[in-house]
Amino acid sequence: MVEPTRVLDTRYNIGLTGQVVASTSHKLVVTGVIDTYIEATTTIIVKQVVPAGATGVLLNVTAVSPTATGFLSIRPGTATGVPATAGLNFNPGDVVPNAVTVALPIVGANAGKIDIYYGAATVGATLHVVADVVGYTTNTGLVDLTNRLIALETSGVAGPNGPQGPTGANGAQGPAGNNGLVDGSACAAGGIAGTIQAFFDATTGSLALRCSRAQVTTLAGTAGSIESTDGTGAAARFKKPYGVAVDAAGNVYVADTNNHTIRKITSAGVVTTLAGTAGSIESTDGTGAAARFNYPGGVAVDAAGNVYVADTINHLIRKITSAGVVTTLAGTAGSFGSADGTGAAARFEYPYGVAVDTAGNVYVADTDNSTIRKISPGGVVTTLAGTAGTPESDDGTGAAARFKYPSGVAVDAAGNVYVADRNNHLIRKITSGGAVTTLAGSAGTSGSTDGTGAAARFNFPWGVAVDAAGNVYVADSFNYTIRKITSGGVVTTFAGSAGSFGSTDATGAAASFNQPAGVAVDTAGNVYVADYGNNTIRKIN
Repeated sequence: MVEPTRVLDTRYNIGLTGQVVASTSHKLVVTGVIDTYIEATTTIIVKQVVPAGATGVLLNVTAVSPTATGFLSIRPGTATGVPATAGLNFNPGDVVPNAVTVALPIVGANAGKIDIYYGAATVGATLHVVADVVGYTTNTGLVDLTNRLIALETSGVAGPNGPQGPTGANGAQGPAGNNGLVDGSACAAGGIAGTIQAFFDATTGSLALRCSRAQVTTLAGTAGSIESTDGTGAAARFKKPYGVAVDAAGNVYVADTNNHTIRKITSAGVVTTLAGTAGSIESTDGTGAAARFNYPGGVAVDAAGNVYVADTINHLIRKITSAGVVTTLAGTAGSFGSADGTGAAARFEYPYGVAVDTAGNVYVADTDNSTIRKISPGGVVTTLAGTAGTPESDDGTGAAARFKYPSGVAVDAAGNVYVADRNNHLIRKITSGGAVTTLAGSAGTSGSTDGTGAAARFNFPWGVAVDAAGNVYVADSFNYTIRKITSGGVVTTFAGSAGSFGSTDATGAAASFNQPAGVAVDTAGNVYVADYGNNTIRKIN
């Protein structure tokens, strides 16, 4: 498995060609064993490569240029006199992916080498190229390289043409480009501006570049229409949905709070009721419509398709199998408190948020207790952090830490828990050992400022989610925005505009929400929002 931070570290993984020069060729060495990267003007040498003797290599090549229009060709051996295997045309800002199998010379000076040939480019242009070697061919067939991810980036400035002479000689070559990351650069696709984001899947070892435009659409429901109707897209209805979760197949689960039901939305937008009956309030365990909830707040889903529910007014944590069988995991209906214990012996007080880790441990934002609880797969409830009945904002470990009516939780692959500390206007982080720190925001100070750490501001954040790269997404409810926090605590506004509520589908700041409550993120980086005030489920692509 390749660590994402290492993949995106150009000094560790990437050989730099210098500048992109029109009508020149750069050699990609893809066979042999290279222990260190080499920087040269004509050769790109990759750290981890395919075995010597391979007859071909399967490449995923992505070209990105913020300003230029041009093309590049990929060909075996040297560029001179050899037909191109594939070409990529690119327009300014577009992210252009291409998959191609290129033959490899197996003898002579060019054995195991591929040329990437740059065609005519605009003077002063910058071009980024990522080549992901995903497989190779031998005389016996194709071999998959799931863990050998190779990235290269080339960027720089072409020199201007010299004065016209008898042969029209070109001017001197421009200076070498910066050794920087593609991630974060400006881009545009389909006429919509965005930023380039590198998405790394540690399971498959694949890297992709995308022009992330924070394009908001309505996945299901119609703004202003309150009901409980199942249906597809805009034909479906919700009533104050609070929580949202997404599984590996792209199915979205919704805590349809004021309908007292749990809904399921397929990736095509088909909405069904997984459990509960609209308008019927109780705490009954059962299957599908026979089960009952009482203003369910948060939902989470595990790898097996089990859905966990913070059944808020019942003071319970419920579990729903993929077949819709509902049981009570912890707590006793109608009985609130803060007691740790097993199953029905434990107590909660208006729990709103819930999350589940890869081991099956469930984390609960026990809102009115101002604590974060943990439930083992066997139903044993403990208090991970905070002390019941003491709403404050102290960082610390375990019971020494304080929260103030936390309403959302999320957990990453390393077991770190992220908390929407609602009434403190903070986003907190808890290690698996219970050490609590403040990731972003300043306690007691509301606002909408983007910034790093304590310089950022939130306004009653209700929900949180975390992606595979450690980015945290926040439903900043009373700002009517979705915020994004990097692992370093840098906060930006991902979609929506602070203080401007509505239901507009659009890109970035042009989109609008109405008290977004729940937030979830899938493996492709799509963000889902329970748009509480609009009675809809939104998707940010």
